[in-house]
Amino acid sequence: MKKTARKTLSAAAVAALIITACGETQGDDDGDRIFISSTGTLPMLNPQFVTSPAVQQVGSSMLEPLVRITDEFEVVPWLAHDWTVSDDGLEVTFHLEEGVQWHDGEPFTAADVKFNFEEIMPLDSLGADFVGTIESVETPDDYTVVLRLSEPYGALLESLSLQFLLPRHVYEGTEYLENPANNAPVGTGPLVFEEFVDADRVEARGNDNYWKGEVQVDRVIFPIMTDPNASDLAMLSGEIDQRGGIVATRVEEFQAHPDIELTLRGNLPQQVVLMFNADSEELAGPEVRRLVYSAIDKNQVVDTALPETSTVPEGVFPESLGWARSPHVNFTEDFAYDVEEINRRFDELGLTAGGDGYRFSVDVHYMSPLADAAAVAEVMQSTLAEVGIRVELIGLETNVYTEKVYEQRDFDTAIQIATLSTDPSLGITRWYTCNPEKVAARNPSGVCDEEIDDAARRAILTPGQEERGQHLQRFEEAAAEAMIAAPIVFVSQINAYNTANWEGHDFASGLNGQDWTLLKPVED
Repeated sequence: MKKTARKTLSAAAVAALIITACGETQGDDDGDRIFISSTGTLPMLNPQFVTSPAVQQVGSSMLEPLVRITDEFEVVPWLAHDWTVSDDGLEVTFHLEEGVQWHDGEPFTAADVKFNFEEIMPLDSLGADFVGTIESVETPDDYTVVLRLSEPYGALLESLSLQFLLPRHVYEGTEYLENPANNAPVGTGPLVFEEFVDADRVEARGNDNYWKGEVQVDRVIFPIMTDPNASDLAMLSGEIDQRGGIVATRVEEFQAHPDIELTLRGNLPQQVVLMFNADSEELAGPEVRRLVYSAIDKNQVVDTALPETSTVPEGVFPESLGWARSPHVNFTEDFAYDVEEINRRFDELGLTAGGDGYRFSVDVHYMSPLADAAAVAEVMQSTLAEVGIRVELIGLETNVYTEKVYEQRDFDTAIQIATLSTDPSLGITRWYTCNPEKVAARNPSGVCDEEIDDAARRAILTPGQEERGQHLQRFEEAAAEAMIAAPIVFVSQINAYNTANWEGHDFASGLNGQDWTLLKPVED
């Protein structure tokens, strides 16, 4: 097997050293096989407490859930090898894998799962919803967990695929959110934490005792690269082995590279969601908000901003969730990009253009580290100008964006690239339901719509997809009418992987995230 010089130090140093290894299996002086996967901003490493793609990418290599989900919304066994649900949906029994160890050697048992249900999951914004339906958690033996619910929870398994289990012996009796293990995870996963240098990199090693099989990578480096263009260039030059979410406008460059392959597998679909602040004077009424949404040329977004990866939405839910779609909602017809008609309707509302040619001005907030978000914002600026709306683009770092949009609600409109999550009741309805607590990554409009809230609540508390679908269809109709948020496009994230040194990192399994047991070095 080919070797290279040892690579540690900073992300910049990592990159500099890897350049010398292009075309060779990456290793160090000790013969370690090193895999390098770029990541983004990491406020912590525990995906149970922080919801972000970067935290999930890194943290999920060390921490694991009871079940996982594929990019086609299929739930598959993981730490629970099987489960049963009673006919009335009020009792769920999980059977756990035996012989699993935490990274510190302690056994993983039903007591850990019970602790997570009772203590950890309520702290998660998604976990709190279903945990509220749990009346009791029973552990008849070390490898069986029985949940007894007060009412059915339609997306229970899908929710659990997002709940990363933490070790009871490490967290019990501590301040959970302040526990040092949040930045030095002790999990059951295929990678074992080694080092976290803030704003620079995370290093981990392969788990020699991984319960699911052999992990053939010795060390993994996650350099923190917040500039998407720099990450793309690092991938194109062979400095990193894998990059998630390449900039859409660089697709042709990646396709032309002899060692790089692209895939849409391995991630749940995303949306570029547009959010309105109903406290903004011009956007207080739903009719104006609907016209503003209509005035965004979604086809131009697909063709120029996000080519190869995006589709124009027909409704709040994508085609892959057709069981939730209402036959009475068709965004391409209901919110058609017809400049003449939109101008006419604005005039009828008395929102006529002034001497400068503009009817009114709005700002569009977006996260500046996301090049795709910036590209969409630029299309908005251009096409809204066609109907007399002046747009100021405001790109902000992620933390500043979160504070300004969700906590302060100091914005007119905002866009965010967000996963559709594992179920429509988890990843989509949250952008529309009432959010008086000003929780981040949820509806920041200031509007609480009773019809939307009722339909969303009934959908999550109903067992069975057909019955849930009826409530979600009503939800979609109400959301289209209120127009407090809407998808501009649905997006499939493009993952890039270099085949010169490694194989099995092509996400062919469809799992949401990496299966590290499939990763193998390319031998001479």
